[in-house]
Amino acid sequence: TRLCKHARGEIYDFIEAGILAGLEEIVFTDHMPLPDNFDLQHRMALDEMETYLKLIEKARLKYDEIIIRTGIEADYYRGFEEYIYQYLNEFDFDLVIMSIHFLRHWPEENWVYKYNFPGKTKTEIFKEYSKTLINGINTGLFDILGHADVIKKPGDSLVDIIPGEVQKILQATKMNHMAIEINTSGLRKDILSTYPGFDWLPLIKTFNLPITVGSDAHKPAHVAYKFNDVYECISKNEINKFVTFEKRIMKTAA
Repeated sequence: TRLCKHARGEIYDFIEAGILAGLEEIVFTDHMPLPDNFDLQHRMALDEMETYLKLIEKARLKYDEIIIRTGIEADYYRGFEEYIYQYLNEFDFDLVIMSIHFLRHWPEENWVYKYNFPGKTKTEIFKEYSKTLINGINTGLFDILGHADVIKKPGDSLVDIIPGEVQKILQATKMNHMAIEINTSGLRKDILSTYPGFDWLPLIKTFNLPITVGSDAHKPAHVAYKFNDVYECISKNEINKFVTFEKRIMKTAA
């Protein structure tokens, strides 16, 4: 929603776009506030959470043709674990997506999109990211692994560059009873790929991981973006373990 500072459109516009796309349910997952106003330009402030929850509840009263879930996208950032634990237990979320946008020990505001390490190979950089991802998964704080290979740039494949690490990521996801998101937002960016890419699908099938499909919509036109194309590719890989969440309990999708 607008509360995360880098999205456009009213909450009702997102819901109506979901109805038009034929979705049976939609979940809002604004970026969770972090301590000390960390990255405030991309997330809610600490005092905006009640506003967020009231917006969603008001929308539920207006629409009965679609299920509206309350979610949050929670950045894993080393050192914030206790804060995240307390925050997630303070509110009644239906689901919590884990994402990583920052690595604590990286420069340039720790932003994964802006990494620049002339003295390191891409393999080394991706392994550092993978280690942090696995640390976050192993906290057990989250329900869904979001945009798992978001660090990649056009032409990159983590499956090719760090295959062993990808397997560790998926194993950790399975051991912590999480689902993995197939995020379509990269299909509307220069990367022209889902997060993770379709090259992860055979491994996701091997690990028998439950999956969700998300559009990471930052405006109503993004809702359910390219879902049919993604469903087709998932089907070709004989993956059918789709799940939804209610009160943080995983359920098989109808």
